[in-house]
Amino acid sequence: MEVLIVDDDPLIHEMMPPLLRKALGEISVVVVKDLESAFQRLAHHKAPDFALLDLGLPGHAGLDTLRRFRWKFTNVPVVVLSAIEDPATVRVARSMGVVGYLPKTLTPEQRIQALKLIAIGGSFFPEQPQKN
Repeated sequence: MEVLIVDDDPLIHEMMPPLLRKALGEISVVVVKDLESAFQRLAHHKAPDFALLDLGLPGHAGLDTLRRFRWKFTNVPVVVLSAIEDPATVRVARSMGVVGYLPKTLTPEQRIQALKLIAIGGSFFPEQPQKN
C-alpha cells in the first residue's frame, strides 16, 4: 500500500508517516509540499492507494485545491486532511467524492481509527452537531 501526503506543514510531514504506519502497518508513504509536486509525482508513478490532501496549500484556496486534484486525478481516492472544519466545506468535499475528511484537530487515536476504516474501503467524516 502507498499513501501520498500533500501538505505544506512540516509537522504533518513528520507526524503523519509514523501514524499511518501505526494504523496500516508497513506501507510506503510519499510526502510532497504542494499541488504541483503532487501532480509531478502522480504523472510519473503508479497511483497511490489514497492521497491525504490539505485544503490550505500555498497558492490555492480551500475547495479549489480539491477540485484541481480531483479534475486531474479522478482515479486517486482522496482523504482531506484540513484545519477547515466548517460543516458546509465537509459536505461539499463529500459531494466531490472524497472518501474521508480528517480535521487536523482529531487526536492521534481518532486518526488511526479513521485511517484503518478508510484503508479497508470505508469512509470517515466528522460527526455533525445535532440540531435541537
